[in-house]
Parts: sequence; structure tokens; C-alpha cells
Amino acid sequence: MNGPDCPACGGVYTVKNGHAHTHKQRYLCRVCGDQFTLNPTWHRISPETEALVDRLLTERLSHRGICRVVGVSRSWLRRHLMKLEKTVPHSLQLPDPPAKKA
Repeated sequence: MNGPDCPACGGVYTVKNGHAHTHKQRYLCRVCGDQFTLNPTWHRISPETEALVDRLLTERLSHRGICRVVGVSRSWLRRHLMKLEKTVPHSLQLPDPPAKKA
């Protein structure tokens, strides 16, 4: 129980909990159950990359292909698609067709 303090609850009962895919040590808080890594590295996706992804989506490429070409994760692409979905109206207000003359 000499691990670092938990960033979520401030608890001091933390234990080692394996390694992340980045080979950094993972910790588990015994108080709240939160798993964390010290000094995580965040990779912010630039607006230019987001614009490129949007253009590739309009070209109807596969999602996996877009991820490979642009270098983003599939989970980021799914979150980006959900964000885009909120900006698009779900129903198109089409006018009623004209009545047929008998």
C-alpha cells in the first residue's frame, strides 16, 4: 500500500495492477476501484485531422480504412461519429406530395 494516491478519490490504498499498452505501470485504488496510470500521455486529434476524417467519410470509405490511413483509433472514430450524429437532423421536413387529380 505504498503506491501513489488515487487521483479520483485521494485514497492511499493503491496497488500495482499490470501494465498499459504503452508499457506504463497501472495502479488500482482499493477504496474506489479506479484504475489509473501516472502521467498519462494524451494525443489530441488536430482540427485538420478531423476535417480530413470528415472528407473521407463523405467518400464512403470503410471506417477501418479511415483509421489506418489517418492514424486514429476506432474508438475515437466512433465518438467522432456520435458527435457528428448530434449535429445532423434525424427527420427531413419534406413537403407533402401534391394531391392527384381524378
